[in-house]
Formats: sequence, structure tokens, C-alpha cells
Amino acid sequence: MTRSDTFAIVKVSLFCIYMSQQVQKAGAIILSNLNQKNIALLYRGKQKDWSFPKGHIDAGESPTEAMIREMKEETGLSVEIIQKLQDNVYLHSDGNTISTAMFLVKSLDDSTLRKEFEGDILEWVHCNEVEDKLSYDNLKHYYKSILSVLSSIIETV
Repeated sequence: MTRSDTFAIVKVSLFCIYMSQQVQKAGAIILSNLNQKNIALLYRGKQKDWSFPKGHIDAGESPTEAMIREMKEETGLSVEIIQKLQDNVYLHSDGNTISTAMFLVKSLDDSTLRKEFEGDILEWVHCNEVEDKLSYDNLKHYYKSILSVLSSIIETV
């Protein structure tokens, strides 16, 4: 590949990012209140994928408010915020840029765990097995990027 080929690819990529819509979401990595090394993962039956619970930020909502609402809707869990994490930003296959405000939270009561939709599955997954279970590379990379924060928090929660 020549330099001009590389430049053309970069130019097209930047144009696509510039022209794409930015979709704002909020999500969380939820630690179990019974075993702090377990993290709630959501299998979305409709999409056939494993992910962290997340959802769109509604008009007038802050990322924190959206995250708390989405955790309740998607998992049934009320959560306590441990800390704000770095955002997970990626280019979706539909051409939109997704920016998900992410939080590290702790479940207040694991017994309230329940799925939102038929066909969905919620599981507590040991923190060492989360990366392998996630369906998308962007989530795997994101999880790896926050492991140092996660490991320091898990020991103190």
C-alpha cells in the first residue's frame, strides 16, 4: 500500500466519522453485592449478543440519570455509583458514532435481578471471564482498558 492509498483511507474514515451522527448512551459495569468479583452481563436475545447493560440517554436526562434508569429497566437492579469510568466511543456498523458514558456501580440487592425482555438472559460472570463472554471487540477492548481501575476497586469495595 502506498502513502497516497493510506492517506485516501484516512481521509475517507475521517469523512465518515465527521458525517456520522453521534448517539449518546449510558451504561454500567455492575458488581454483585454478594460477590464483588462477579459482574452482570446481559444477553440480548433479539440481537443475539452479550453486552454490558446500557441504553439511550433521553432528552433532558443526564448520563447519570440515564444509567440509573437503564440499569433498573434492563436488569431490575438499583445501583450505587462507585465511580465514573472513561466513555466507550466506537463507530457502529450503521455508520454512527456511539458514545457511551460508562459507570462502575454496585448492585444494592442481587435478588432483584430480572430480565426486561423475553429471550434475554442476565448472568453474574466472574471478572476473569467477562472479556471472553462479550460479543463485540469494542467491548472487549474497553473492558481491557479499565481492568486496572476495576482490579483496584474490587479489592476495596
